[in-house]
Amino acid sequence: MLIKNAKIYGENLQDLLIKDGKIVKIGANLDDNDEVLDAQGMTLLPSFVDLYVNLKNDKFSLSNLELLEKECLRGGVGAIILRDCMDFDEESFSLFLQNLKTRKIQIFPSICALDKQGKLKNLATLFNKGAHALELKSSSNANILRVGMQYALMKEKSIFVKCHDENFDDNGVMNDCETGFELGLAGMSAVAESSEVAKIQEIAKFYGVKVIFDLLSLKRSIELLEDENLKLISIHHLIKDDSACAGFNTAAKLNPPLRSKEDKESLKQALKQGKIDFLSSLHSAKSISLKDLAFDEAAFGIHSVCEFMSLCYTFLIKEDLLTWQNLCKATSQNPSEFLGLNSGIIEVGKEANLVLFDQNEEISAPKSSLYANDKLFGKVKLHLVKGEKII
Repeated sequence: MLIKNAKIYGENLQDLLIKDGKIVKIGANLDDNDEVLDAQGMTLLPSFVDLYVNLKNDKFSLSNLELLEKECLRGGVGAIILRDCMDFDEESFSLFLQNLKTRKIQIFPSICALDKQGKLKNLATLFNKGAHALELKSSSNANILRVGMQYALMKEKSIFVKCHDENFDDNGVMNDCETGFELGLAGMSAVAESSEVAKIQEIAKFYGVKVIFDLLSLKRSIELLEDENLKLISIHHLIKDDSACAGFNTAAKLNPPLRSKEDKESLKQALKQGKIDFLSSLHSAKSISLKDLAFDEAAFGIHSVCEFMSLCYTFLIKEDLLTWQNLCKATSQNPSEFLGLNSGIIEVGKEANLVLFDQNEEISAPKSSLYANDKLFGKVKLHLVKGEKII
């Protein structure tokens, strides 16, 4: 396939030749006898890679998995880490992995250290079968943290650690802030995150394991960490702040919660300065029956992977915070390298996991979305996976 007249990373028009699923040539006025696709000046980007994606309502079914795959492709996402909500035994996990291999996108499952009864899973067996990473809660007891890190070190696996101490929050449902006070809602304290960040940083150093600090939401959390610490944040914590919860807006009920305007602006600057390694859609879709409730009772979560690329363009690129090439380090290049993929960057020799993105098209988010009242720009027009047109 020859893609002609594409604006690579939204910049200069160039042609791109794909053979056997890989990029073999990039340049001007290329010729080829195979299929020719005229991009007509649309932006060509590497597929996004999202390290934090969940199934709808945190429930496994083939229909939920198929739905998620379609939504990822529509949102420009070609590879994901699917977070653990399944609580499979070893045999079921093997069948689950076989199903994942048949998908058009690349899906890497992570596993929680504990099952739903709070018992340690058979981590060695699950790693041997194909689990890609471990999920730990920073508030787990010291023995669970120790054993989890030892298994990860032994099996050479990474650990995603959610830094949050529930004991500070007393059933908090949003950021501890003025808006929450006015609404009479229990707050989630900043120190519940930042104190755990400091703790996990020291424990990870002691055991010498690779930890990804999962879904950070605070200026202070970034300040506490060193440049070599891997940091993951969500797109929503760069766009919205805790005022979005006004009027008991359950679309803004996220975990971690939307924080202050100061935290939001600080996270944006950290991304601009290259201090954020991974940017996620935080896709954790919930049925309307679980969101259209009183704020206290509504589920945490957001349906967002479909709009991931559009959100990035509208609020980060279009507002001149970043160039596409700089942004794609956190959405494509860094997570691809983390997963060991030969993609994530538009370069000769890389797999042709690519997206044609029309920056001129305006889209609307669903009425139930956090972005229902925002104008969103840009739409995925074509998604290639290993050079094959998927959408």
